[in-house]
Amino acid sequence: MVLGATLTTQAQEDWSVLNEVFDDVYSLATEVGKETDKVIAHGNVISIVKSTGTTSIQKKKDKSVPVEFYDYFLLTSTGRQIALTKMDTEKVIEKFQKVLNRVKTSLKEDNSKEVQSILNSL
Repeated sequence: MVLGATLTTQAQEDWSVLNEVFDDVYSLATEVGKETDKVIAHGNVISIVKSTGTTSIQKKKDKSVPVEFYDYFLLTSTGRQIALTKMDTEKVIEKFQKVLNRVKTSLKEDNSKEVQSILNSL
């Protein structure tokens, strides 16, 4: 029984770290979004507008559990909502973070074409 409780606590801690990382990336997206209309942070969604459509990640509170827990979804411009596993969530958030950091750097250098190319690579 103690082992099960320990694993549950560990899982909650892992997810809480992921929540913090998402919040940091959300702040970065908000900052970048002030410089370009190709990045949008609104509600609990971070969206990147590409030439082929929009790709978003959504953090959504899971109301079915008593503790504060969030589910993550990848949203596409075609209306698909793909539930992400913890590992996939980590990969998607990391990819968004890398893209946003590259865009932020390119915006400082005023490289509009490079910004679009970076966003399209997502």
